[in-house]
Amino acid sequence: MKKLPSCERLLLFVTAAMIILPVAARAVDYHVNTAQSLQNALTLAAANGASNNIYITNGYYVGNFNYNSSGANSLTILPEPGVTSMQITIDGAGTGRDMNISCSADADITVQGITFLRNCGNAGIGALQIEGGGGSTVLVNGCLFLSPSNSSGMGLELVSGLNATVTNCTATGSPSGGGGTGISISVTGNATVQNCTVTTNNSGGISVSGSLVAISGNVITGNFSFNNAAAGIFSGTTVTLFGNIFIGNSGNGYNDAGGASCSGTTVTLSGNNFTGNSTGGAGGALCSGTTVTLSGNTFSGNSSGYYAGGAYCSGIVTLSGNTFSGNLGDGVYCAGTAITLTNNTFTGNSGSGAYCSGTPVTLAGNTFTGNSTTGNGGGAYCSGTPLTLSANTFNHNSAATGGGIYASGQTVNLLDNLFVNNSQTSPSSQGGGVWVDATSSLFMINNTVFGNTAVGSGGGAAFEVTGTVELLNVYNNIIWGNSASGNGGDVWLAGTGQQKVFNFNDVDSMYGVWDIATNNIDLSPRFFGPVNGDYHTQSTSPCIAVGTTNAPMLSATDLDGNPRILNGTVDLGCYEFTTNVTHPADISGTFVITATEFNVYAAAWKTGQTWTNGPNPGPNPIQANYVSRGGYLMTNGGAYYNDGSARPVNWKINP
Repeated sequence: MKKLPSCERLLLFVTAAMIILPVAARAVDYHVNTAQSLQNALTLAAANGASNNIYITNGYYVGNFNYNSSGANSLTILPEPGVTSMQITIDGAGTGRDMNISCSADADITVQGITFLRNCGNAGIGALQIEGGGGSTVLVNGCLFLSPSNSSGMGLELVSGLNATVTNCTATGSPSGGGGTGISISVTGNATVQNCTVTTNNSGGISVSGSLVAISGNVITGNFSFNNAAAGIFSGTTVTLFGNIFIGNSGNGYNDAGGASCSGTTVTLSGNNFTGNSTGGAGGALCSGTTVTLSGNTFSGNSSGYYAGGAYCSGIVTLSGNTFSGNLGDGVYCAGTAITLTNNTFTGNSGSGAYCSGTPVTLAGNTFTGNSTTGNGGGAYCSGTPLTLSANTFNHNSAATGGGIYASGQTVNLLDNLFVNNSQTSPSSQGGGVWVDATSSLFMINNTVFGNTAVGSGGGAAFEVTGTVELLNVYNNIIWGNSASGNGGDVWLAGTGQQKVFNFNDVDSMYGVWDIATNNIDLSPRFFGPVNGDYHTQSTSPCIAVGTTNAPMLSATDLDGNPRILNGTVDLGCYEFTTNVTHPADISGTFVITATEFNVYAAAWKTGQTWTNGPNPGPNPIQANYVSRGGYLMTNGGAYYNDGSARPVNWKINP
């Protein structure tokens, strides 16, 4: 045989290689306009090994459409250009799912801009079901899941996959009929639900599970559930809810939530609004995890038959900057390893403002107003070791025992708090403002307790000593102007303990015998304006500079954040008298607010920025009344002085 030249042999080899090597499949586009062409496209796409785009034109598509693939090729189902989701409707006609997408491989699946009718004939199956492989990524965007009257079916049912994102979708339940859950997602990786509307579903609004669950910007309203969380169930290693609205959802279980039920290792809720939700468990939110953090949320008008009207939290719990108002039941119920509440507001809850039990428990900078319970602790019920309450305000709360605070624990620290106008309602009990039982040590230092009342005893403060080892240290307090139908208009004491010290206080009516009670006074504190809620002492007050700097656990600052020790001594009560603190807008600290300084301050307020110069609101967002006071001073010449009264009206124009 004649041997071919080397160049010809090389050409033959390359040609043969081109013939036998596989060629990557190109993306395939399908354009459909009938029910049959839609199913044809799904069937072909499942088998062709290519990435597929199925474009659907406007129309009404009746059937139970199916895609079943074992390939890793991607699938995208979307409208033709210019066609909206309201112009494409897929209807299962009461005989099953509208569309089932199943892929056992790690494929990318996208469905967008289509209306699915929840007309499946069964509340337990979804109008759109997606079942992805262990490494698949699913995106559902801009779809509507709507329920005709007297129809049954879930909305979106995403049963498996690695990561899932659902955005800009609407899941609306049937006004009558079988209904079903609005959105159900279960993946092993990240699950994100953003900017969706989930409303009037009668088997729960939304359920999401994954490793990292992120729920943001959604509106979840009017959903109902018989035995699970009504609005949403969210579980994962890390669960984050941000900027969502939960309104008017309801359930009837005792271990769930009307709004959101969240569980995970790390659970974080921030900037959410829970209004008018109800259930037997927690009306607004139920959060359990190793670490639970709630910040900047609003819980208003929620109701519970058992745990809390606002929120129930367990684990290492941190609450900051939340508002709990008008809830039926406790504002918040916290139980766990460590409980920390800072700068929260509790107003008008029909139960304790806060119920806290943990080791330790810390409440700092919170405000409790107008909360009422038939049990213990109108403002707050706290049990923990150590238990520390510092710089809190309790006003117009009521309870059978401890109208302002019910505090119990091995070590209890009450530092720089204000207790005014609280009431105790049981004839057989005590503590209009304060009820405390410290089984080891109590440090009650520099508090103001005024205008509280008791139907029983101890209008101001009641000290329950149940053993023989307790050490009570009560220093530098104003406990004056309170009243009781029983014993001790200001102070009631019962029990033996090891040593009970009551020194350097302003007090009138006392019941019980202290081991040491020296350097106390009985004089009107001369507040600036108690009728108007100003409990700062005037410059002529007998409570100024008569305390002791040797008091144990003496704080560095007072309730306003001012230095506690001025001129080498300390005042009585929660406020230290001072006139040298400037308005926060006065950046230069000259007691003159210029137009430039005010404009910078006002601009920061408009954009919601924090402000670190000067006193309250300190690191918190600037308050409008501080801005208006700054503008008032600036427009009247800028020069001002501080008269020592309550902020911000303490800053007055120079005469």
